[in-house]
Amino acid sequence: MFYSLITPCLPSELQQLHALKENLTLQTMQDFEWLIACNQPIDLSQPEWQAPFPIHQITFTPATVGAARNQAIQQATGDWLLFIDSDDYLLPNALADAAAIAATRSSDVLLDLNQYPTYEPHDAFVTSHAETGVADDMPKWGGRKRLRPKRHALNLATNAVLPTDTPVDPTVMTWLQHRYLEHSGDNRWAGLDRQLKVSGKIANRKLILAHQLKFNETNDLYPDGPFMLPLLNVTTSTLRLSQHTYIRVKHNDPINHPSVHQQDDPRRWAKRIQDWQTALVTLPNDSDGFNAYATRDLHRLHRYLYAAVATRTGTVPAEQLPELLHTLQAFLNVIPASLIKQTLHGQSRRIILAIRRDGRLPQRQVNRIVWMRELNRIIHRHGRGSAKLAYRWWLTKLPLKPKTILYESFLGRNYSDSPKAIYEYMQRTYPGQFHHVWVMNKGVEPNPGKQPNTTVVKRFGWRYMYYLATSKFQVINMRQPKWFIKRPETKFLSTWHGTPLKHLVFDMDNVASANPLYKQIFYHQSRQWDNLIAANQFSVDVFEHAFMYPTDRMLKSGYPRNDLLNAPDKDAKARAIKEKLGIPLDKKIILYAPTWRDDDYYGVGDYKFTLKLDIARLRRELGDDYVLVLRTHYFITEHLDTTGFGDFVYNESSYNDISELYLISDVLITDYSSVFFDYAILKRPILYFVYDYEKYGSVLRGFYLNMETDLPGPLLKTNDDVLAALHDLPALKREYADAYHKFSERFNAWEDGHASQRVVDAFFGDALPAPTNKTK
Repeated sequence: MFYSLITPCLPSELQQLHALKENLTLQTMQDFEWLIACNQPIDLSQPEWQAPFPIHQITFTPATVGAARNQAIQQATGDWLLFIDSDDYLLPNALADAAAIAATRSSDVLLDLNQYPTYEPHDAFVTSHAETGVADDMPKWGGRKRLRPKRHALNLATNAVLPTDTPVDPTVMTWLQHRYLEHSGDNRWAGLDRQLKVSGKIANRKLILAHQLKFNETNDLYPDGPFMLPLLNVTTSTLRLSQHTYIRVKHNDPINHPSVHQQDDPRRWAKRIQDWQTALVTLPNDSDGFNAYATRDLHRLHRYLYAAVATRTGTVPAEQLPELLHTLQAFLNVIPASLIKQTLHGQSRRIILAIRRDGRLPQRQVNRIVWMRELNRIIHRHGRGSAKLAYRWWLTKLPLKPKTILYESFLGRNYSDSPKAIYEYMQRTYPGQFHHVWVMNKGVEPNPGKQPNTTVVKRFGWRYMYYLATSKFQVINMRQPKWFIKRPETKFLSTWHGTPLKHLVFDMDNVASANPLYKQIFYHQSRQWDNLIAANQFSVDVFEHAFMYPTDRMLKSGYPRNDLLNAPDKDAKARAIKEKLGIPLDKKIILYAPTWRDDDYYGVGDYKFTLKLDIARLRRELGDDYVLVLRTHYFITEHLDTTGFGDFVYNESSYNDISELYLISDVLITDYSSVFFDYAILKRPILYFVYDYEKYGSVLRGFYLNMETDLPGPLLKTNDDVLAALHDLPALKREYADAYHKFSERFNAWEDGHASQRVVDAFFGDALPAPTNKTK
């Protein structure tokens, strides 16, 4: 058995081809040729393209995936054709298992390598699989249940289930050794969605040529239907390997590197329906395949189309609606009315039949069905989501409040950061001129609810939705909800929450630990920001590529939250904060602020953290002169036990404003947290306790800085190193004086104590009255 592997490729995907070539060299069976359909010149004589199997380049016109596959089919020489995309991955046993199964069956079967979808990048999966070598345990990635391990039965040796002297039919023996599921007979058309996916499918080449099966060359988004549906019709069964052997790597950056199906195309619905029609007309309209496929398409119209064309939720541009309705009417007229009536019911049936009859869209009925679905969802959730529905459907239609400002810091967890600094500046400078609304979770203290002209609302509550919809200004330091609606007359200020050390958004390769479409979501959220605050030129440069945010909309001001660190009365404020916390005024303070490790968790929402800093030793050697203030990530605040250290340790992980902890401390110990950028404004010693530096730097996430050369303090990997540095801080300050100066010039040149004023003047602009109080 000889395979022809067919891979369509865009010019932007050439690098992925090299990774796929390395993957294919690991196949335990090498009886195949690889046909790369790509119009970009490839020099296959170069060393990086040498392989133990022949590689051929195919060019094609028009420049569509359908044309690429069709041309490759015509030039293939293999007995069987396998369709594999450029960024996907085969387990080493994939081709051998399929060949063993095909050897016992006729040529009119379709083999399925069993797709496993994941958003992990190719290199992450290869590394993981190479380390484990376990084919029966898939990595815990892919879709909504990506954090749940996916387990499959082991392929037992034949003699483990049968006596060695028992004669066994070859087909049975193949099944025992390779395991597969068969769709044939009455269940031939079951699981149609899975069977219609071309990637990972293996079909007999002569069968394809004999029936002149072709992909659609004019539909650039959906070319597969007129090839896959008739292929299923002319094959007697689909044999799907029970073990996943084809890893389909889904694109996690639809903005810069979209897959074909992720491309932003206003004609998407029309092209999708055109694909359905070109596929459906390849079959007799009374066949089982025709009925199964038409029923599937009608269910998809029922489930997805109405929201796409509804007045308030619609995603189909108004100018595209006539074409869509024309295409949809033509498709529906291919389907007998009796099948439509049998498949759909009630309002949905009436909508589809109206479109089939005269090509009109019953807009009121469509709006009603979408509205009822929203309402039913809320009823089934016992009212949960009603406030959000009210926000989307009604509250965003209310008049704006031109003097109302909404503030939120760290998702309502505290009263802090630059939103707090901006709010307090506005209160001092323009008292009584604005209505201030703070978003805060229940029980958060302190909160500004008793301050003049200030309202505190619970996040996601009814009042929150009201003010989110009607406030003229929003000042937020993280991201707004995905469903946030940016009204044209409003202004949104993202203060962000730190100078970046770790790679962000579009600079990250692997985002599987977050929402797999994190980059797409972030992109659309950040387009709603009217302005983004940058603390320094370094941040401007990083935000431009990491957020893809235009520099002319950044406020190059410094962080308002850092004005406190340059306040003329900062010493008096520090004394007051110490007294509030009960810290002796004669003790110096070590602030320990480690970051949370991305791999430090037991399960979803169940985080762990173990202090590697030897607190007992610190207390023993430094307790006469110092106290230790802990400030950990909010994920693990409740997982720390500091009992037993008496009055040496103050766990202030829940303290609202970390800037106030900077102000009272004499030395900072951190690791990979960006807190040191702000702390450096104080010109006080910074120690980096990086006991896991090699692992954290090379495996978890990359850094924008070279920590070996760019930091204003030493990298310390043991407790001995930390204690030695604390015992001789004057020498440390002298050693790092030059590095500290260069660091401050690079990152804190804009931090002069007046960032709040610059931000307010730039963002609020003409909405500002004459200042009531003069503020420095």
